[in-house]
Amino acid sequence: MKSNFLKLTPILFSIVLFSSLIAPTSPVAIAASTTDGVSISNETDQKIQDSKLAEILDTSRKIASEYKKNNLRSLNVSETKQVIDYYRIENETGYFYETTPDNKESLVIIDLNDTPLDKNIAESTSVAAAISSIPSGIGGRAVISKNGSYLNATVTTATASQMGSTKSGIGWIYSGFNGTGKRSNGTNYSMGTDMGLQYSNAYGYVKWTPYVLLNDGGKEIFGDPLRGYDKLQYKNGFVGGTDVNFTVYKNVNNNTRLSLIGFGVCADMECNNTEDTYLTSIIEVAGTNINTVSTWKVLATVAGSENVTGKNYARFSNINLDGNAVTPVVDAQDYATVSVSGNNATINVSR
Repeated sequence: MKSNFLKLTPILFSIVLFSSLIAPTSPVAIAASTTDGVSISNETDQKIQDSKLAEILDTSRKIASEYKKNNLRSLNVSETKQVIDYYRIENETGYFYETTPDNKESLVIIDLNDTPLDKNIAESTSVAAAISSIPSGIGGRAVISKNGSYLNATVTTATASQMGSTKSGIGWIYSGFNGTGKRSNGTNYSMGTDMGLQYSNAYGYVKWTPYVLLNDGGKEIFGDPLRGYDKLQYKNGFVGGTDVNFTVYKNVNNNTRLSLIGFGVCADMECNNTEDTYLTSIIEVAGTNINTVSTWKVLATVAGSENVTGKNYARFSNINLDGNAVTPVVDAQDYATVSVSGNNATINVSR
């Protein structure tokens, strides 16, 4: 298993998506079909028009193609060693597209209305950006107080041994920003985002799975920690103890995006193929229209309660804003140590 990962050059895309809100659901009966060589599973109670499916597939394929080409240029990784996952959040519907190393394509459509936001997780992430401790959890945070279009870094994730016996909480490694955006009616609003990885040892695999939370002051949720994401990502995720390159984009054609690139546990979401594979996971929430960022952040936390116990570790390397190296400032050490050296930050969490 390889462990070193090269720094990637983020790419901005010119693909127009539409406004969206999110809140995931539990699985329902699946109606499956195959269109244009793609296995399509519609888990909603609504009929998706053929024109809409064509639009979603066209967007998904374009984004997957761009990332495959970027990975080939930056890492010399052939398409036969890559799996691309693209999760598009639009209105009350989520579209999860995957293309595997053997070019099998699938699209899962889910209804995002039925599952309420996990308030405990929301407190321990977005709210924590404004204070010196980590509510409903423990952890460390470093910040960059600048505007910018995207934050990029490579994070070395914790291994199972570094996580220790974390049983009363959940380990998180993430980035994000606090900023302002403009609604479709022209009014401004404040947005806090948490975008990164959640620790999991489910299904017998130690891995870090993607998550996104976008919180509009508690009034309106554009995203959440993707509690339904496990049925989409399923058994797959990023291998613990390896490097994951991440980029947080504040605005790509009015959408907020997280991209994660690293070694996947499997070559598909059901882990039918367990060969070493480069996994690229892209999560995009449409219609956020963020125009200004006041603060970017990097964190490692253990969330669950004020009395949570556990461990976590993360090393953020080559932190850059719009391609320029930036030095973060230590902002919170709640049962954690945050060490900054140039544009690198190491966070150790333990209680």
